[in-house]
Amino acid sequence: MVNPKENIKLLPNNLQIDSSVRSRFKHIAQFNKKLNPQEQHYDNDEYLADLLDVLRIRSTVVGVGGSGNNTVSRLQEMELMGTETLNINTDAHDLYYSNSSKKLLIGKETCNGLGSGNNPCIGADAAEEDVKRVTQALEGDITFITCGLGGGTGTGAAPIIAREAKKKGSIVVSFCTIPFTSEGVERTERAMMGLHNLAQFSDTIIPLPNNNLLKIAPNIPILTGFKLMDEILIRSIREVVTLINNCGLINIDFADVKRVLEKNGKYPSGLIGITESLGKKDDLIDKSKLAIHNPLLELDANKVDKCLISVTGSHELTLSKMDKIISSISNELPSKTQIKVGAAMDPEFGLKIRIMALGRGPISPYVQAALDNDDFAFHRLMKK
Repeated sequence: MVNPKENIKLLPNNLQIDSSVRSRFKHIAQFNKKLNPQEQHYDNDEYLADLLDVLRIRSTVVGVGGSGNNTVSRLQEMELMGTETLNINTDAHDLYYSNSSKKLLIGKETCNGLGSGNNPCIGADAAEEDVKRVTQALEGDITFITCGLGGGTGTGAAPIIAREAKKKGSIVVSFCTIPFTSEGVERTERAMMGLHNLAQFSDTIIPLPNNNLLKIAPNIPILTGFKLMDEILIRSIREVVTLINNCGLINIDFADVKRVLEKNGKYPSGLIGITESLGKKDDLIDKSKLAIHNPLLELDANKVDKCLISVTGSHELTLSKMDKIISSISNELPSKTQIKVGAAMDPEFGLKIRIMALGRGPISPYVQAALDNDDFAFHRLMKK
């Protein structure tokens, strides 16, 4: 067994955690040293195979509450390789009809399986009631948390789950929706409180304000709007997970992703944009710029200090198109931005090219207002 006190380091939020990947590496290396000299092996295929097995990056996607469960259920249908899905809820009915590789009904004493009644305090109490079971279920080197803010379970329980994931040494990436202004002041205030708590334990946080849908597609039916936001969450998580788990033609490894996702300072940051093009020059340029200027996030690309650019296409993807994508995005970023590029081939893409930009640095004004406990600024953002 790996000693949980090994490789302890202090995070910016003063949580002491165990760096699990490093510990697994150290454990197998120490085990090898204990063998007789004749049995020791360091560079042959047997040792490398053992090493690759313990160093395999473990991803866990956690859906918290009804909204989070819906997102994870859709992701489960995609059968992402090397990824475990976990749905957590206080509502037994919703949890039963969700789809994930693991499920946790929390707060049996607090909620009796009937939900949190839109009360974040009850959602938090439910998570604390079952905190040991929650902790045991969190095994990822990187944990993705998805939830809707403004209700009870997602708002109250998601921060507890993020806290426990951080304690176990995981990088925590949170995707959360912020309610429409029209849903009322009380729901807005609950969302702000939930965002404040969740941001404290997140390395990267991507808040998606529902209000921004009104600016982009004001005339679509409300059900379509919610499905669209859900699809954006699903695609964002799927692309980051795929980036970590798949070796591409030009590879981006976990160390590259970790440098972009890890928290740097008080405020967790995060920018993600995913677009698709059929490869015509003008469209390729426009879609590349759109990836770094995601209209749903409205973040300042000039604040990006580290950026991963991932491009997926078929054998039709040419060097000139790849160069056009990279230059179009890099021209939108500060000259000192550290850029890492990856490319993957998928024969089913045909002429289609998928572009993802993942950046560190830009801080969502919603996150800043929530962490600063600035009610006036948060409500002003909701009324924009």
